[in-house]
Amino acid sequence: MYPINVVEKETGISKYLLRMWERRYEFPRPIRDGKGERVYTNLDVEKLKLVKSLMEGGYRPSKIINQNLEELKLVSRSFVKPETPKSNVVVLITTSILEADVREALKNHSIAKFVNISNLEDLKNISL
Repeated sequence: MYPINVVEKETGISKYLLRMWERRYEFPRPIRDGKGERVYTNLDVEKLKLVKSLMEGGYRPSKIINQNLEELKLVSRSFVKPETPKSNVVVLITTSILEADVREALKNHSIAKFVNISNLEDLKNISL
């Protein structure tokens, strides 16, 4: 059994998206522990990883999320996953207060460079 923060790290799916899918698609359906916190099974995590992989291959969650694990495995075998393109995204961070939150929010994305901008001089000296 895995708490939501572990599932987020294992699958690359944010806990906010997990909760939204739970409401919208009725999956995943975590059980609650003694404290009322969501906990997920090994099967939930395995299915979520497949769903994420298929979404990266172009599938919409609404078309695949309600399929069972075996059906998802068959769909997954039917296509070759495209290579992840190299990112050319540069993220400008304007305040040190935001830096940790921005890096956390983008941890599952391919970012070419983070640039800290705290004043006009930093902006003038930027080299991408």
